[in-house]
Amino acid sequence: MGPVALVREVTDSFTRCVTRRPAVPPLDPKRARHQHLRYRSALEMGGFEVRVVPGDEAHPDGCFIEDAAVVVGEAALIARPGHPSRLGESGPVADALSELVDIHTLDHGALDGGDVLQVGTTVFVGVGGRTDAAGAAGLEAFCGGMRRRPVRVPVESALHLKSGVTALDESSVLWHPDSCDRAVFAGLRVVAVESDDPEAANVVRLPDGRILLGAAHHRVADQLAGLGYGVVACDTSEFARADGGLTCLSIRLRHLPSQSLRR
Repeated sequence: MGPVALVREVTDSFTRCVTRRPAVPPLDPKRARHQHLRYRSALEMGGFEVRVVPGDEAHPDGCFIEDAAVVVGEAALIARPGHPSRLGESGPVADALSELVDIHTLDHGALDGGDVLQVGTTVFVGVGGRTDAAGAAGLEAFCGGMRRRPVRVPVESALHLKSGVTALDESSVLWHPDSCDRAVFAGLRVVAVESDDPEAANVVRLPDGRILLGAAHHRVADQLAGLGYGVVACDTSEFARADGGLTCLSIRLRHLPSQSLRR
């Protein structure tokens, strides 16, 4: 089967998302749901089969599904989100992933999927924000049998590693200087984002090769188009007010095993 993206419904409790500073005015679940539908549509038009995990009112941040698991190749590591209020989010995500890939579980430390950036066969893991050294070690052990090279990346000012750096293709990253040290990406093409906002570097690479980008980042859209990338704009501004980016809203499985469906 082709690439699959898991997303999770936005609940009414979205108003109580964990944010670094209070959202003013309060977060609007109705507006977020409207934007979420557009996001899902963009994923589908870009080549993903989208599957929806039901929301849970007890977990306002559940729509930021990426933090609940990390998929590497044909296996998934069920994470342990770094904020205590999010520890209960992973169960339904693990159930959905179990229909597609083998499941492994992180049993110690803290790991958010938003801190894991895969480029080619390298798995970068941001440490210092929501992910700690023990969580990174668990991910490294998970990657050990999959011919992937894990690389730890110190993260200081950003919430997650991918808050300011994401993959454009198998050998290129879109990077903002506030995200991390550029030197960790030696050997890759590093495209410095033309924006003061680190979130402008948070993009989703679609299966058809186009780049899904936040609708507000017109200058970066022009920059990527000038480099030969097709660009798709998507408004996820309500999620940005909850400290979430485009990548946070889905778990993307690009390389599924041929017999992955276990219905």
